Amino acid sequence: MAYITLPTFVGYSTSSGPSRSSFVRRWRRQYEDPARGGFNFYLRAANAIRAGRISGRDREVLRALVENADERTRPHYTEIAEGWLRYVGRRDLRLAEVGRSRWRLGALEVGINPHLGLRKGDGPVYATWLYFKEEPLSRDAAQMVLWLLEQTMDDLRPGGRPLVIDVRRSKEFALSPRDRDKVKPWVRSEASAFMSLWEAAA
Repeated sequence: MAYITLPTFVGYSTSSGPSRSSFVRRWRRQYEDPARGGFNFYLRAANAIRAGRISGRDREVLRALVENADERTRPHYTEIAEGWLRYVGRRDLRLAEVGRSRWRLGALEVGINPHLGLRKGDGPVYATWLYFKEEPLSRDAAQMVLWLLEQTMDDLRPGGRPLVIDVRRSKEFALSPRDRDKVKPWVRSEASAFMSLWEAAA
């Protein structure tokens, strides 16, 4: 059995060529030796966004995030803070509870952990996954995440809907019925290919 996080699966799907095998090999070494796990560069940003929504003081909390950052992280946190504040804007966004789940295909398990549950006005709750990286999130990668969120929604938030936000660019993605039919076989084939490389890295 192999376990990976959703960001790891997205990172794999956006890689190509020989870099795919080195990507999987590196993750397998980390899986087998958790002490080698890397620093989660964006954890503080995710926590600050959540704290800002809880308190209703997004701007103040994110300003503190940027002011307390070191020289390496400050430019990234600045872009994230600006992007999130643009996204929130005048939207009526309230936090809601969402759970966690795992999506399984054969021997592969992918951890599905939304960053937030967001309710827009009086509408449904969205199990929301935030993307923080410097390079823009591709539509294909966003569709993968949306599909996986949807597949595990009974665990995350029964009756909820999936949402992905590219935070730096204040851009949200949703899944249409036409997209859903196309994404399913692709995600399953990516999972199978990942396991083939995983087994080869043993």
